[in-house]
Amino acid sequence: MREKLVRLGYLLGLALVLSGILYFFASNWQGFDRYTKIALSVGLMLLFYGSAFAVRKLLPQQAFLSHWTLLAGALSFGLSIALLSQIYNTHAESYWLFLIWLVPVILFSFFTKYQPFYVLSFVLFQFTMAFFISPAGAVSQRGEQETLLLYAAMAFVNLLIFWIIKKKHLSSPVIMYAAFCLFHYIFLTVSLPDFTGSSSLRIGLIIFYLLFLLSSFFYFSKVEPQRSFLGISIVAFALFVIEQFFSFIFKHYAEWSLFLALGFVILFIGASVWFVKWLTTNTSAQKTSLRVIKRIAVIGITAIASVIGSSSLGGLITLITGTYPTNGMLVIGVLLIVACYLIKADIPTVKYTLLMMGVLISGGASFFVNDILFFIYVIALVALLVFTKHTPVRLLLFVLVQGLLLIKVPTTYYDTIKIDYVLLALFLLNAAVYAINVHHAFKKAALLLAFIFLLSLTELSEPSFLNIIYCTVFFVISTVFLFVTVRKEPKYDFIVGMIFWFVFLAMKYYDFVWDLFNKSLVLVILGLIFLFLSRKWDLSTPDQPQPSFLDRSRTAVWIIILVQLIILGGIFTKNEVLLQNGKEIKLALQPIDPRSLLQGDYVELNYAIAHVTLPHVKDGEKVKLVLRPNKQGVYEYAKIYQADDDWNKPYTSKKKDVVITGSYHEWGIQYGIEHYFIPEGTGSKVESEARFATVRVGKNGDAIVTKVGQNKKTAASTLKRLFFYFN
Repeated sequence: MREKLVRLGYLLGLALVLSGILYFFASNWQGFDRYTKIALSVGLMLLFYGSAFAVRKLLPQQAFLSHWTLLAGALSFGLSIALLSQIYNTHAESYWLFLIWLVPVILFSFFTKYQPFYVLSFVLFQFTMAFFISPAGAVSQRGEQETLLLYAAMAFVNLLIFWIIKKKHLSSPVIMYAAFCLFHYIFLTVSLPDFTGSSSLRIGLIIFYLLFLLSSFFYFSKVEPQRSFLGISIVAFALFVIEQFFSFIFKHYAEWSLFLALGFVILFIGASVWFVKWLTTNTSAQKTSLRVIKRIAVIGITAIASVIGSSSLGGLITLITGTYPTNGMLVIGVLLIVACYLIKADIPTVKYTLLMMGVLISGGASFFVNDILFFIYVIALVALLVFTKHTPVRLLLFVLVQGLLLIKVPTTYYDTIKIDYVLLALFLLNAAVYAINVHHAFKKAALLLAFIFLLSLTELSEPSFLNIIYCTVFFVISTVFLFVTVRKEPKYDFIVGMIFWFVFLAMKYYDFVWDLFNKSLVLVILGLIFLFLSRKWDLSTPDQPQPSFLDRSRTAVWIIILVQLIILGGIFTKNEVLLQNGKEIKLALQPIDPRSLLQGDYVELNYAIAHVTLPHVKDGEKVKLVLRPNKQGVYEYAKIYQADDDWNKPYTSKKKDVVITGSYHEWGIQYGIEHYFIPEGTGSKVESEARFATVRVGKNGDAIVTKVGQNKKTAASTLKRLFFYFN
């Protein structure tokens, strides 16, 4: 029992310290020069790695702690790469950052067989693929067909990972479920109507995906019954049908299309009745599993039929009447709910479809009726919640009532009732429901909603003392909750609390109550307190030494750490040589202001020399452009370039000429200097003032941005001209 508390304390302490370090680097704190920052980041990585071996020697009974500190070292390696990119203003969120990070993590996974390294490798692989296919902050340079093929390849790689783990060639349940879900997510994205037009390749992929879904139903219900994978497939199928329905309606919005959709719903429900009977008689699943599989199937069928049915009915009535009759739609929705209870036959798909259609129609219309009618409707739903016997229906009504109140009350009575008050009231309501003796499904739902409402309180308040109180309350409640539930079985409560604890930690990165530097200090101090208390408690419970992969893979781990140091040293040396020896030039630009996932605030620089058309140059080809200074000292394209080792015209180098290397695309030329990192919160100022970038270009054509700002001479001359004009 005490061991679980000690482990939790260590985990939270390490998470807080790591988050504080990330916040510290992301804050772009200007008190350190670049050498100090680099030394700190590399030193931090070595500190974690060294701690892993030191802890293994000093606390052999707590093998998990040395494993976690080794994992923290791998995470620090990624942060070090991000920091180097930040310092030298290169490659914000580019796929290469995650690829370089991925390689040593995969090696750690191979030698240690440690699950967190498997998961980290999987996550980094997904980021690498995602940013390779669709680079952040850059115009896509790939055609529709190539983009589709890359997304399809990414989906099939995830399907392969899922199959390898399912066949027990590798053990990682988390990755297995994540890979299966990502496969569906990618294909659902590809199936969106406006994703890549209506090419034959896209249509072929959609047909394949539909066949895959149908095959999944058969395989996971009859051949190898597994309710979790069947449930994921049915949810994916429901989303697929719904997105295709709305695509069809948007293209052919007319009475005939809506009548056709209603006819489809009727036929679909009829077919679903047969499908549920077929599941009952043709599956090899055990009785308990069969009941769950049938429930999952009913949920998927209900979702499809109710969304399509309610949308079609609402659209048809609007077309016929020329308006959306809110009172009439509320009545129709209530009648559908009543019809659900009047049907005595045991036909769950029909009953639940009527219920969901009634809820969707009446719930949507209730926001537009007068206040008295709205509260009568809510009271009726509460009464139905109390007297109905079906737990799924009661859960639906429980969530629906809270959602209606959350949206309606603060928007209608915003002068007297702030949304903070509603969120706080709903949090207390759900906390009370969780605390009392109710059905376990209600306890789970109430716990989830309570955390959602409490977390929302930390975001909705304006930056103020009240916001700090909400944040403190959330942190204290969630942390205490974790220590209380870590000892309980099953682990649902603890897992929910842990997820929201880490989500809160991540969300505060974008919170502006305190700047990132101050928050980093608070998090580090809290983390050290957690580690100190856990260590103190740990000393009072000596145990026998536990086996560790560090014992059998010590040499391999040190070699991987050495490889990481070589990578960091190579990045540092390459950029530092260019920074010290490159020729300094000034370029005109027009910046915009996005944010990097790992590296803090930055502006994306849109250079004038990027918008150059080069005839007879292929898309993606490497080119070298000759730049020359104009009268203001700003370097411009000199109409001379080299592609495929050939100059477009005879070229003789002049004294002030600079040759810069880039990658040519139809939309422009990319030089690798498109990002400039800035202190937190200064993006709008830089965006409004920056007109020129100072760049150092090496002899090989590579470049680094060293400064972004306004041309003072040009600004002064502009003001002088304006003065004479108005006088």
